[in-house]
Amino acid sequence: MDRKEGLRKLTFMMAAVVLMTGCSRKVDTKKEQGGDADVQTQSVENTGFPTGHKADTLKIGYVDVTGGGVLSDMLGVARDQGFIEEELGAIGVEVELVPMTGAGPAINEALASSHLDIGALGDVPAVIGKASGIDTQIIAYSGLNNGASLVVGKDVEYDSITDLKGKKIATQRGAFMHRTLQYMLNDAGMKESDIEFVNANAQDSAELLVTGNVDGVVVGGVTLTRLVDQGFKVVSDYRDHEEWVAGSYIIARTDYIEENPDIILAFLRALVRAKKLCESEKDTLLNQWLSTGESEESYRYLNPDYDNYFSIKSDEATIQNGKNTLAFLLDNELITEGFDIEKWENSTFYTEAFKELGEE
Repeated sequence: MDRKEGLRKLTFMMAAVVLMTGCSRKVDTKKEQGGDADVQTQSVENTGFPTGHKADTLKIGYVDVTGGGVLSDMLGVARDQGFIEEELGAIGVEVELVPMTGAGPAINEALASSHLDIGALGDVPAVIGKASGIDTQIIAYSGLNNGASLVVGKDVEYDSITDLKGKKIATQRGAFMHRTLQYMLNDAGMKESDIEFVNANAQDSAELLVTGNVDGVVVGGVTLTRLVDQGFKVVSDYRDHEEWVAGSYIIARTDYIEENPDIILAFLRALVRAKKLCESEKDTLLNQWLSTGESEESYRYLNPDYDNYFSIKSDEATIQNGKNTLAFLLDNELITEGFDIEKWENSTFYTEAFKELGEE
């Protein structure tokens, strides 16, 4: 090797190190088993951003509260507008979006067993998974747009959660709705032991209420609006309590990130494209909601400002929400050990995606 060639390679290596120093974790150079090609064999033109991948598929799990496999949020926009397929197809990767009726806890199990590569789930189960040892990184934020309300029967005399002392209330343990129930109880000076807690996912909780097998349920999203449309009574409404609103994360397995940096970047590009569309065309998310068979009235009930698109980036509010979630789980002994919420985030990929698509 001549001196100029050696200098050129050294300069490239130093630039790559500087670029990745600010990341939560660096993306290691790995070689294909039995081959000579590094994962990081190329870089995105003009950026030096590491690329290459070992996998040829990406499996993304999302919460399916209705059991119908629908996607009514910005992830659905990214899918149905073709952004995910375009971005991943450009690098030869097939994508599967996997509906998870078991919600966040089921997504955690699938990530832990490597049956999923990315999960979109609520803050409570995501933090539980991380604290339990599932090695993930936050690669994007859905924002603070999850809310759940306490719903009771159509003709009952209950007017608040205090009227349900000793009664059966269903929600999913370890999901964000469980934390909302705790907030409701705390505000009323009650404890979980003051009610009969029934552990059920959103769809099953609603069915238990409809059949009269529980006295109340804590549910959100389409499950909530469907019950309201049927005439069931809301006695504790999250829309009156901004402090009850929860967040969602998009997390990925650390080993998958390290081996497939350009797959993660391509996915974030698709999300950024969807976000830009939602911001520029106000009815995009409404139309996505309507495409699943839900009504315009139900969308306006949940999102009166038409602004339930993903934030993707973190901010002070999302970070504080994560810290509050961690404290809640520790206080209620749902986890035994904490961790640094801020170090969990890997902003590398969404930062690069925004940069490439014209936003610093």
